[in-house]
Amino acid sequence: MHHQTTKLRNQRAKMSIFGRFSIIDTVIMILVYVETVLALTLRLVPQPIISFGTWLINLSETSDEYTMEQKIRHAATIHEICRLFDIDVEDHLVRTEDDYILTIHRIPPKRRIYNGRVVYLHHGLLMCSDVWVCNLERNKNLPFVLHDLGFDVWMGNNRGNKYSTAHLLRVPKSKKFWDFSIDEFAFFDIPNSVQFVLDRTKVEQLICIGFSQGSAQMFAAFSLSEELNRKVSQFIAISPAMTPRGLHNRIVDAMAKSSPGLMYLFFGRKIVLPTAVLWQRTLHPKLFNLGVDLGCRLLFDWNARNITARQKLASYGKLYSTTSVKSIVHWFQILHSQKFQMFEESDDILNSLHRPYEVATFPTRTNIKIPILLIYGGSDSLVDIKVMKENLPAKRVFDIRIDDHEHLDLLWGKDVDTLVVLNVIKFIQFFDEPVKIPLLEAQKDVLDLPSPRALDSNSGTNEDNDDNDDNESQTISYHKYNDDYSNKNGMNEISKIFSKQQRMLSESFLDELRL
Repeated sequence: MHHQTTKLRNQRAKMSIFGRFSIIDTVIMILVYVETVLALTLRLVPQPIISFGTWLINLSETSDEYTMEQKIRHAATIHEICRLFDIDVEDHLVRTEDDYILTIHRIPPKRRIYNGRVVYLHHGLLMCSDVWVCNLERNKNLPFVLHDLGFDVWMGNNRGNKYSTAHLLRVPKSKKFWDFSIDEFAFFDIPNSVQFVLDRTKVEQLICIGFSQGSAQMFAAFSLSEELNRKVSQFIAISPAMTPRGLHNRIVDAMAKSSPGLMYLFFGRKIVLPTAVLWQRTLHPKLFNLGVDLGCRLLFDWNARNITARQKLASYGKLYSTTSVKSIVHWFQILHSQKFQMFEESDDILNSLHRPYEVATFPTRTNIKIPILLIYGGSDSLVDIKVMKENLPAKRVFDIRIDDHEHLDLLWGKDVDTLVVLNVIKFIQFFDEPVKIPLLEAQKDVLDLPSPRALDSNSGTNEDNDDNDDNESQTISYHKYNDDYSNKNGMNEISKIFSKQQRMLSESFLDELRL
C-alpha cells in the first residue's frame, strides 16, 4: 500500500512539473538544446567548408545584380552601407577612463549648410551603429535626414560590439574584457563619448538620441553626472527602455526573474549568443529572418507587421553585434527587482538568501535636468510608460505614443519617416527656435515667444523653475491631444495658459507637432 502511494505521488509530481509547460515552452527548450548541439558541431567543421557553404548561399540569392536590400545586407561595415547613399563616414577612437577603445562614427556636415548643431546617437542592446543607417530609403534613416538638415552627426558604439573590441591591457578572449554591464556604459562609454564629440566639434552642448538600451544608458548616465546634464541640450529616447514588465514567454520570464545569473550557465561569462554571427553567415537570409521573427514573437510577442519583407532582408542581418553576458544578466536583475538598479554582484550564500542591504538604483527622477522626448510603440511589450514616467522628472518630459507599433518598428517600420523622424526634428527645432503661437481673438495673428533655451537662461536654474511649478506633472501624451488649446480665446486666456514656463513648453510643443 505504501509503495502504491509513493508511486502515485511521483506520478502526480511529474504531471505537475510537465503541466506547467505549454507546447511553446517545450519547443523553446528543445530549440535551446538543438542550437547548442548544432553550434558545437559547426565549431568542428573546418572554416574553408563553412566559407564555401556561405558562398553557395549567397550565390543562390541573386542573379547578376544585387537589389538594394541585398547590397545593405552584404555591406560589411557602416562605411559600405553609407556609400550606397553617397554618404561619407569618419572613424574616431575614444579612450574611456577604464581603457577601453571605442570606435564612434561621424557624418561630417557640409560646410555650406552646417547649422552649428551636433547630434549624438546611440544604439540598443546587441546592436552597433549600423542599425541607424540600414533603412532602404534615405529619408527613413535618421542620421541622413539630420545630415541633410545641416547637423554634425555622430554615432556611438558600446564596448564589446563589432567596432569596439579593443582595450589597452585586456584581450577579447579573456573573461576580464567582458566583465561589464550597464553600469560601465553609464559611467564611461556615454560620458566619455559625449566629451570626445564636444572637444572635437568645439561646441558647448549637443543633442542625444538613444534607441532602446541606448536610451537606458543615457538615462543612467545623466542621473549620475550633473556635469553631463549641462553638456546635453535635449534628449530623445526612441523605444525607451528602463524597467520592462517582463518577457512574453512565461518560462523565460520566470527563469529571468527567479535566477538572473542563469545566463552564465547557458553562455559562460564572455559573449552572449556567440554563434549568432555563424548563423548569419551560414543560413539563407529568409531562413535567418524567420528565426529572428520567431524569437521576437516568442520572447516579446512582436509580430513585425510594420516592417516589410524587403526591409527585414536589409536590416535583420545588422541586428546582432557582440556584447557581454553580464549586461544581459543586469537586465534580468532589473526584471527581477522591477527597479532601474545598478548591477548586483554575486554574494555569499547567506546574503543571497537574505540580503542585508539594498542595491542602488539610478536616481533618474531627481537628477536629470534635460528636456526629454519619449517616442514609444503602443504595442511594445518592453515599454511600461507609466512606470517609466514615474521614474523620470515631473517636468520637461514629453511622450509620443505610436499606436499599433512595436519596438523595432520605430527603427525600421515603413512609416518611420513621418512617425519618428519628423517628430524628432520638430522637438529639436522647438527648443532652438522662437515659438509662434496662433491667437484667435487678439490684436495680432501670432504671438512670438522666446525659445525655451533662451527663456531658461533668463529665468534662473532648472531647479528654481521646478520649485515654482507646484510639482504638477507636465508630461504630455501626443496621442491624447485634442483641440482644447485651439479653442482658447484672446490674450488673457493665453496669459493664463502660459503663466508657468512648463505649461508653455507643453502646449506650444503639441501645437508645433500638430502643424
